Formats: sequence, C-alpha cells, structure tokens
Amino acid sequence: MAIDRVSKMVIAVHARVRDEFLYRLQQLGVFHITRTTEAEAEERDQTLSQLLATIDFLTVSAGKKGQGRLSLARQQYDEIARSYDPQDNLIKIERLTVRRGELESRLKSLAEEIKRLKPWERLEYAPSELAGFSGVKVMLGRFADRTRYENVSAALRSKPAAIQIVSESENGIYAEIAVAVEYEEEVNAILAWEQWENIELKGISARPAEVILQLEQKQRQSSEEIGQIDEEIQRLTAELPKLKVKADALLNEEKRRAVERQVVKTEATLLIYGWVRDRDLRKVEQLIDEFGVAALARIEPESGEKPPVALINHRLWRPFELVLELYQLPLPDEMDPTWLVAPFFGMFFALCLTDAGYGVVLAIITLLLMRRMGVSNKLLGIVLIGAILTIPAGAMVGGWFGDIFDRLGVNWLVNFKNRLMWFDPMKEPMKFFILSIALGYCQLIAGIAFEIADCLRVKRFGDGLLGQLPWFVLLNGLAVTLVLGRMLSEPVKSLLLLLVLVSVAAIVVFTRREKETMVSQWFWFGLLAALFVFLGARLGWLPAKFSSARWAVLVIFLTMNVHAGLVTFQNRGWTPLRLGLGSAFLIGLVFYFLRMVPAVVPGLMGIVFNLVCPSGQRLVKKFVWGGYALYGATSYIGVLLSYIRLMALGMCTGGVAMAINVIAWMVMPIPVVGILLGLMVLVIGHTYNIAVNVLGAFVHSLRLQYVEFFPRFYSGGGEPFQPFKEVNQFVALR
Repeated sequence: MAIDRVSKMVIAVHARVRDEFLYRLQQLGVFHITRTTEAEAEERDQTLSQLLATIDFLTVSAGKKGQGRLSLARQQYDEIARSYDPQDNLIKIERLTVRRGELESRLKSLAEEIKRLKPWERLEYAPSELAGFSGVKVMLGRFADRTRYENVSAALRSKPAAIQIVSESENGIYAEIAVAVEYEEEVNAILAWEQWENIELKGISARPAEVILQLEQKQRQSSEEIGQIDEEIQRLTAELPKLKVKADALLNEEKRRAVERQVVKTEATLLIYGWVRDRDLRKVEQLIDEFGVAALARIEPESGEKPPVALINHRLWRPFELVLELYQLPLPDEMDPTWLVAPFFGMFFALCLTDAGYGVVLAIITLLLMRRMGVSNKLLGIVLIGAILTIPAGAMVGGWFGDIFDRLGVNWLVNFKNRLMWFDPMKEPMKFFILSIALGYCQLIAGIAFEIADCLRVKRFGDGLLGQLPWFVLLNGLAVTLVLGRMLSEPVKSLLLLLVLVSVAAIVVFTRREKETMVSQWFWFGLLAALFVFLGARLGWLPAKFSSARWAVLVIFLTMNVHAGLVTFQNRGWTPLRLGLGSAFLIGLVFYFLRMVPAVVPGLMGIVFNLVCPSGQRLVKKFVWGGYALYGATSYIGVLLSYIRLMALGMCTGGVAMAINVIAWMVMPIPVVGILLGLMVLVIGHTYNIAVNVLGAFVHSLRLQYVEFFPRFYSGGGEPFQPFKEVNQFVALR
C-alpha cells in the first residue's frame, strides 16, 4: 500500500576480496546497483552455452522427472556448485548426440534407398550387368498406369524389342525393356510419348533383393546403436540435478562479471553505487563488517536523479502490482494505488465472466497451475482472485454453466440457484446496466479522493483542495441530487445545490493557479460563488433567503476593485485607459446607489477595469481554461458509459453458455450416440467459452484501468527497484 523508502549508498571494497564480496552481495539480494560506466557486451561463456543446451536436451529425455525447478538447501547448492565439474559429461553427451544424429541421418538414407529398390526386388540379376550387352539396350523404368504400359507394349510388338513387368503398385508399373541398339531412338520416342520415367540403377552390382537384405541389416544395426545411445543418455539424466546447479552458478557468475564491468574500479578498490531499502540497510552493514576491508557510506542523489521504486503491499493485493508493472510504476513521491486497483479490477473481472460454474472451474485450474508455476506468480494470482469473485457474481445473476440447472430439472439445484439469484440479466438488463455504471462511478470518485489524499500527503495543498476537491464535491453533489433527489428534504437539497454552485466557481477560477495572482483569484472565487448563489435564489433553485447574497456580491466586488486599484497604484501601472475605466466605474457606482442605472452598468465597468489592471490581465486566460475544464466535465459521461462493457461482456458470457446448452440438448435425443455428442458439446463448448471470456475479462478490466481510471489521477514513470541477486532459473533454494 506504499512505496518503500530507499537510500543511495556507495560501497568501497578492497580489490583482493571483490570476487567474494560480489558473491555474498548477490546472495544477499538487497542492493540495487546503479550503472556508473558503460559496459561492453561480453560473449557468453562457451561452457555455459553448452551446459544450457545439454540441460534442455536431457530435460526432454527425462520427461516429467526432469521438469520443474530443483529444490535444494543452500549448503547442498554451494557444495555442488563448488566441486562439480560438468566438462566430462558435457563432452560425452555432445559425442552421443552427434553420433545419434549421424545414425538418424543414416537410417533416413537407408530407408530412402530401400524404398527406391523395393519395386525391383524380383529382378533376377544385378542391374549393373544390363550395361554389358553390345547389341541390345536394356532400360529400367516406370509407367504411371497400366494404360500407358499396354500402349507401349502394343507399339513394341512390331519392333525388335521386348517388355516385361517387374512389379506393380499404386505408384505405377515398373518394367524392363530390351531393344536392339539400332531401334533405340525410335523406341525412346514412343516411351517419351507415354511419359515413361527412366530409372538409373547401374551402380547396383548385386540383385536388388540381396542389396535390400544388406540395407535392412544396416538399419537394424543403426537402430540398435541408437537404442544403446538412448540408454546411455537415460543414465546420464541422473546428472541433470547437478548440471542445473552448475548452470545457475555460472549464470550468477556471469551477472557478477557484468556488474564488475559496470562499476568504478581501480587497482586497489571497487566502488559500487546503488540503492538499498532502509529496512535492508542493516543487512548490508553486517556484510560490510564481516569483510572488514569494505566501507559503506550514504550519499546524496544527483540533481534530478530519482530513486527506484519498491512497492510494499499486503499479500492479498500483491498480484495486482502486475497491473502497474505493465503500465508504469508510480513515481517515488506518489502513493502506490495497487490497493485501490485491486478490488475494482477483481470485481470488473467477475462481472465480465459472470458465471459461478465458470468461476469454480477457473479457480481449480488456477490452483493447479500455481502448484506447478509457484504461488508468487502475479498473473495467476489475479486470475485466482477474479475467479473467486466470479462465483458470487455469477450466483447473483443465476449463471451456473449458463442455464444448465434449469435444463437438468433437479429441483434442489433450481431452488439453490433461485435463492442466490438477485436478478436475471436477460429479463432485467437495466439492473446490470445500473450496476456497471455505479461501479464505474465509484472507481472514478475513488481515484479523485486518492489524488486529494496524495496531494495533501506531499503538501501540495493547492492541487488537492483547489484542483481536485471541487470536482469531488461537484460530481458527488450532482450524483446524489439525481439519484436521491425525491428522497431528500428541502434543506439537504439546498445544501447540495449550494455546494455544486460553489464547486463550479472554484473550477472556473482555480483550474489554473499562480502564486502571483492568488489574491485576485480568491476575490474572483468569492464573487462568482456569491453571484451563483444569488442567481440560484432568483431562479427559484434556492430558498428566497439566499437572495441576500447580493450584498456579498457587492462587498466582494467593491473590495476586489479597490484592491486592483491599489496594486496598480503601487506598481505605477496607471495609464489613461485604466484611469478612465476606474473613474467610469466609480461614477457608475454612484449612479447605481442613486438608482439612476441598473447594477449591470457599474458591474460591467468594474469587471473591465479589473481585467485591464496588471493583476487582471493574467487572469483572463486562466478563467478561459477554467471554463473549458468545466465544459470537459461532459467527458465523465463518456467515461462512465465505457463501463457498460462490463454488462456487455457479462451478458455475452451468459448468452453463449445458454446457446451451448441449447445445442447440447438438441443432439441428445439422437439414438445411441446422442448423449455422448451432447457431453462433447458441453465440455468443448464451455471450455472454449471460459477460455475466450477469461481473456476478454482480463483485457477489458485492464483497459478500464489504463484508459478510464489512471489518466484521472495517476502519473507513473518510476524505475523499478531491481536488486542485484542470484538467478534461480533451475534451482529453488530453501
């Protein structure tokens, strides 16, 4: 719920212990190191690269046993990291994998060669012998189908040639053709017309059947060797835990080398600049004391330098830090809004999903994933909280896998659903509409209240009380009047309207503030507030007794013009124009008291005189911006309407769930397979609906925070606090 306090420190370490000190500082994991020099990129150590590739390979070979992080005590981890040399096993595994790749390539080549020779298996002589006839040309080849074979066979009857089928398969007819050499060209022309595919087997010096037997023997030998290699690799998977420990140790060593390249160092000393949380400062001091040849000093940040941001939140809100991390962390002098985002995000997620059955399933799936990925996973934490909130949200609208309870017709299930249901969104959508708008309004008001509190915390009283408070009063006054107007007594209505009018005056006057013109702005605020109250009484919006506000208008008006005149006189800013307008104002005022002119005459003259004075000229632009800001209040309507997406997504989830149930009940009457088909429709359909709408619920809840909520009060832009600590990619230390 807050940003942790951090201090900038510098650590001076003697060069002879810097390696050991960096190792211990990394284990401590509390010091955010600031880069003081540009570090050149260093190529990854070859052993580490080989080690990471080997771990990936063995993890696949080990199956489920090799997955997940290894849990070890610190003492075991340090012992293995220090004493274990993986080089022999890395060389052995590399040799085995290379040999296995060669054998697999060989098996592929043998299979292709067997496939090529298989159609000629019944050939009674070696293909190489066919080239030894002087007067006869023997050709081997393939016809695409029997028709082409018969066409060629008929054409060769009148020629000194013979054709014979060797084999026939779905790939075509394999045949041999013998022809006298002098008729070779004529026969080739016939064969080309029938798309004969000539097959070259001159390199085969034995009968194809014998060659195939030899190749199959080689296949068996290669397969047996691959099996032996796989057995050896399986035995080597026992080394996987030690390899993982060594990999983490080398990754941490790589980080320490990177730090050494980024910090200031001399032959005798290493200077480490960075930030440490105040609550962790004692740990760093103890480490310094332990080494004895190191020193720690607090230093002031450089001009414009901002400390990194470390968030502190209750365990329940901590997952929602992800919402800020995906956007921007707060500035160091801002309040952390995580605790404010969390309940709204969870409720929005639940309303988008709006099905209690889906909430139960999603909660179970998320808990199972947490067992595998860790309970600290922030994304899963958000989904789990959203799933839990979805259960009451779905029960509120009667959503239990759509309308499946009604379709099952089990009375106690229907009664259970009806007792928990508040309304049916398909029959009473306006209740869902109002609920969505109300939640959006609550979040907007909470954001304004948060900004007021944050401004007061850092003593920006002007921004909090004059910039944000008028909007808070105006919006709440209008909302209460519109929603509860008929239920309120006349005094309460008058008080609310009075607050609204005063807030409007404050927005017009104080939207743009400046220290030099603040006195004049306060005069104008009093004048506008009194004038609005007077006009409200004249128009019948306020009781008649508020008409006496005209005397306040008169007193404030006279006072502000006298003040403007005195300031002008003190600054020697009198000009003929200002002098003439001031005189005209005084004459008009006398005529007004003599009831010779209406109040509007001296009023306009006084306003013009005030605005042409040095203090008034700077106020015109401010009031224009104030009026524009007041006009911008209409944007709140658009913002609130954006929250209707909660209703739209919620009703979409329920509608699709009901459609899935309709389809399932349509196919169930089909004989024999109907019930099975119906169950398949229910399982596949509802699984798809959960997946799609969980994604939609998360994305649209995120959008409401980023687009509608944060721009109203949140600046952001802080650098995350990232302490120099150990990498635990493969090993979880306990």
